[in-house]
Amino acid sequence: MSSNVFSAPPPSAPTAEQAQGVLCGPWALAFPFSWARNLIEDIELSDVPHAPAWLMGAANVDGAVIPVFDLARWLDPAQGTEAGPGSHVLVGGEGDRVAGLIFRGLPTLVKTVAGVPPSLPPALAEFARGAAIDATGRPWAVIDAPALLEAWAAELSLA
Repeated sequence: MSSNVFSAPPPSAPTAEQAQGVLCGPWALAFPFSWARNLIEDIELSDVPHAPAWLMGAANVDGAVIPVFDLARWLDPAQGTEAGPGSHVLVGGEGDRVAGLIFRGLPTLVKTVAGVPPSLPPALAEFARGAAIDATGRPWAVIDAPALLEAWAAELSLA
């Protein structure tokens, strides 16, 4: 008599999540596609009176007014990103939690990997949720954008 033994398949490795890699100053940062919804170039910004320099302004994106932040300037006021030709805005979030991040150059497709993210300034390190690599093997820090935006909202409410 033969015996049929059922064995469960081995657990699969976590699948790599794709993300948009953007350079904010010298920092290589990745924002998962689950957050990053849109990429805009040559965006028109309206000033926000009395805002800190890292809040670049507000933009009309598909009929919604969203804040546009300069992550590089938030981390280091000397690093600021200039709006205009060559700049792009990565728009992410949902509902009333939509915002844009300005950066220079083009985004890079990256995939999340197991491991420690590259070194970041302490103010940003608390928002790093993992690591990613691009096709060349360059490391990127995966950022928890919703948590970062919450922190910025709290900081703005104190101003």
